[in-house]
Amino acid sequence: MTIDNMKAIQYNENKSGDGFVDVLKTETVPVPKAAPGLAIVKIAAAASNPIDFKVLGGHLKGAGWAMPLPFTVGYDFSGTIYEVDETDASKWPVGKEVFGVQWGQGKHDEGDMPVGGAFAQYAAVPLSRLSVKPAGISHEAAAASALVGTTAYQIVNNCAGVKKGDKVLILGGPTSVGMIAVQLAVKKGAKVFTTASPRNKDFVQSLGDGITIIDYRAEKWWELDTTKEVDSVIDTTGEEGAWEHAQTVLKLEGNFVSIASFDVGFDPKGHAPRKFAAMYMLCNDPDVQDVIAAALADGTLKIPLVEPDFPFSEQGAKDMLSAQAKGAHTGKLVMKIE
Repeated sequence: MTIDNMKAIQYNENKSGDGFVDVLKTETVPVPKAAPGLAIVKIAAAASNPIDFKVLGGHLKGAGWAMPLPFTVGYDFSGTIYEVDETDASKWPVGKEVFGVQWGQGKHDEGDMPVGGAFAQYAAVPLSRLSVKPAGISHEAAAASALVGTTAYQIVNNCAGVKKGDKVLILGGPTSVGMIAVQLAVKKGAKVFTTASPRNKDFVQSLGDGITIIDYRAEKWWELDTTKEVDSVIDTTGEEGAWEHAQTVLKLEGNFVSIASFDVGFDPKGHAPRKFAAMYMLCNDPDVQDVIAAALADGTLKIPLVEPDFPFSEQGAKDMLSAQAKGAHTGKLVMKIE
């Protein structure tokens, strides 16, 4: 049976500040159609990220990001292939469980490809963005992993180039990207220091052996003897003054990467002799999604989910993005679609 229409959580205007979620509405819209290279995925679960409310607020338009309206919320998704062009059906058959992130290369839009769209019953997804969901993880876990997992992997490996024996300071160990970055750096054999509140200390400590926790409420990391001469500072929080302070603790050629602050600029080579010093936004890479999902499936990586799941409804979406903006949770917020 062909389904013509679906429900989607959308907004028709940008809004920030108090009441920013008021612009979210449940709309009835046509189900998109498959085309060569483009599958229709029946969404089972979607996850939120800080970028969702930043885009909703219109804060990235000045950085050259497209802002098509109406906009269907959400980037992270997991589900099953509902429709695919016959030329792609042998590799991506109907019913195959898949996940991914509706994102481009360094920003959310990429040419004429779909942008966002995860908070909906169905989404048109380029096959180039899809990964096969391992049988060993749930749709909720898969949806929670794509954006933050890819980001953490790329900043640890590609930007900071973390290797065995490195001294690495990660600002925001309890954040979704931070907790994965901590685990990946520990697995690389780095000596990891990370900031966290007393409330999250035990959780962060559980992410790996030899992690040094800095209570950011009681200590200034840039004033500690233990954090001098670090190889890399990774900022996952957009901490005020992070780049300024990082320059006092980094080795001469040390790396600084932020996923949440423009202060350092966008040119990785713009602060020579530092090897990398820039803000970074993920580049869509299903191969990395596969690595992260496999680690979740075999238990060598953990990304906790906040329970209970949020319902697929207008109020559920408002509550979810409000909670995301508040940032008082530890773990990923997930919406169960079907």
